[in-house]
Amino acid sequence: MPVFISYRHMDRAYAININTRLIQANIKTYLDVLDPESQTTDDITGVITRNISECTHLLAVVSERTARSWWVPFEIGEATITNRRICSFKTGPTELPLYLDKWPKLTNERDIDFFIDAYRNETTQKRAMGLESVTGSESVRSVNKSNADRFHAELKTRILRGF
Repeated sequence: MPVFISYRHMDRAYAININTRLIQANIKTYLDVLDPESQTTDDITGVITRNISECTHLLAVVSERTARSWWVPFEIGEATITNRRICSFKTGPTELPLYLDKWPKLTNERDIDFFIDAYRNETTQKRAMGLESVTGSESVRSVNKSNADRFHAELKTRILRGF
């Protein structure tokens, strides 16, 4: 269940810090700056699309600079199409686009810990997304959508409660 970390290159330090935190929690990640193929390919769209399809979660680092990015919204759109678990990490006081309200918004280290707990809970409760759920039957896709909605709702509630 890898986590794809989406970010604008100006926000790379935040992305690297989140990546480090997830790896310390034994969660596999994908971060393009650590992928030699993404640095040398002529088909970056194909590389990004393939790597999103190989991940179960997408965590988008968003800031006021993200509004001028084409890639972050593209990556969120790719993850949305296939019912990936999606969260945003807001880096500052910027206003976020309304479409991000659908998913949990992380803003600090505590929220990252809540994400890690939710990620682990999905595995423990046997609600984790299998990558075959994208190409599987309608019933498998429906269960995955329900589980994704549950992941998002439970994480949003925990962030709101603060514990």
